[in-house]
Amino acid sequence: MEFDPFAPKPQGRSGPSTSSPASALSLVDSDKPAAKKTEPVAPPSSQRELTGHDIANLNPKEFRNANLGLEFYAPGSWREVKNSRSLHLLDPVTDTRLEANGFAREDISIEKWVGMRLHIIDKEMPHMKQVAKPTVFKGENWGNRIQGIVAEYKGKQAGDEEESHMLICCLRTDSMLVSIAVTAKASVFDINRAVYNWIFSRSDISMAMAAVSGGAKNNTGASVSTSARARTGGAGGNGGSHSSASSEQSGHHHYQSAGEHDVGRLASGQRLLILGIVFYFVLVGWTKSIDFGNRVEVLSFCCLGLMIIFMSIFGFFRLAGGFGWSGAKTLLMFVLSFVPLVNLILMVVYNIKATARIKEDGYKVGLLGARAAIPDDNHDLRNIFLVSLALTACLYVLSVKAFKAQKEDPIAEFSPPDHRYSISMPGTPVEQASPKADGVFNNHTYSLRAGKMHYAITSFDLAVRPADTTYFLDTLRDGIASQGKIKVTDEKTIRVEGNVGRSLMLSAKDAMKKVDFFLVGKTVYIIEAGAPGSEANSPKIAAFFDSFHLN
Repeated sequence: MEFDPFAPKPQGRSGPSTSSPASALSLVDSDKPAAKKTEPVAPPSSQRELTGHDIANLNPKEFRNANLGLEFYAPGSWREVKNSRSLHLLDPVTDTRLEANGFAREDISIEKWVGMRLHIIDKEMPHMKQVAKPTVFKGENWGNRIQGIVAEYKGKQAGDEEESHMLICCLRTDSMLVSIAVTAKASVFDINRAVYNWIFSRSDISMAMAAVSGGAKNNTGASVSTSARARTGGAGGNGGSHSSASSEQSGHHHYQSAGEHDVGRLASGQRLLILGIVFYFVLVGWTKSIDFGNRVEVLSFCCLGLMIIFMSIFGFFRLAGGFGWSGAKTLLMFVLSFVPLVNLILMVVYNIKATARIKEDGYKVGLLGARAAIPDDNHDLRNIFLVSLALTACLYVLSVKAFKAQKEDPIAEFSPPDHRYSISMPGTPVEQASPKADGVFNNHTYSLRAGKMHYAITSFDLAVRPADTTYFLDTLRDGIASQGKIKVTDEKTIRVEGNVGRSLMLSAKDAMKKVDFFLVGKTVYIIEAGAPGSEANSPKIAAFFDSFHLN
């Protein structure tokens, strides 16, 4: 590969070239200072001579990025897309896009840097073809402090109506590597080519924040986001880049880096999956103590469950985009994610690979991923929370309507088939399966849920009547109180039609239950009514217990 001298093409009257001769910076000695015998290029007499435009009419505005140490001028109408690790500008009228990225590194020459950047474009944007050899570029006030090389690409992506052009300028200082890429439609590019060159010429690199903090001396990876992709009408590359062939021959490592958006996808996907796993364990622990009678708690439980589902799905597809998987591979891996054990293995593999790729770009990966690698304009977590909250609100509205629509049946008297007792409740109870126990016969339980209330009555026969009734009732009380995480808040002795028994008030979180049990000959009766804590004094509960009588 050889670099041609840069020759600007002004659209106004011609002016002197602002480039240095090809001999001043070749592929071999591109990172060396220009020879002293090279005569400095006279600056143009006006900006119009350089660009063919009246720059003042473009209302140029200065843009800066402290992390890159980069500053340059661009038309004032261009809108900046905020991102702390790179510069993204957009012309809303022509859809022209400028993207500047870089990283702190001392041991990369300009030739290797160009090889790295162009390799990304060749690999990840195959529809873009290089128009000519990269050319040496000299900006204003660069001197020997900044080295620059410009390359031009053009191509038409499937679905686009017009061909796109991309101009990319690779810059190098002793501590920083920066690339500035401008992408525009062919018709726009031809008119404004000189303006783009003017932007490059007015760019400058000072001491980057990353280099100041010691990042420039980091020999294991970049302190700021590494090489980026230039987008063509919203399309972009995916994976990383390898160093050029010359770096392989010189015994250097492969320098592999994901594009800015790819690293952002990987970091976002990794964080979503990690948080999804953490919240899943929280949800599992919650299921052991949740009060399903408390609507607010149930809805909060559902909201967390929805967040876990969305985090898993969005996290997977973010990782797929970051890794640059094809549609077929993404679909296959998505299906495998539902296979037990296989999904756990894949999760570990995804996390290891994502961590390695993110660390290659110089970001620190913690227990919850790499927050610093996620672009400022990425709001996946916030959006997932808002969507989950909105769906939970919909569930709340539906539940309110369901409770309002549910009308209790009129109070009716119920008797079991053997007619041994009668009790009144709002509807007809359903018999439940009763566990078998030694010495227990004719065990039957009937229960009914009506609105917020739950009613139940159980009866069973003993082989013989207990000799010590008090001891039997105490034992039965202890068995009832030991069911789940409930607390006995009140206990008293009662008599039902002359038969001795006990009455218990139980509580668990925001729920309550009243239980009356007594012994009639060899038959045991247990009457229960449960409700939210706010309904503890409901007259429905008192009416239910008062309606019981023996036949």
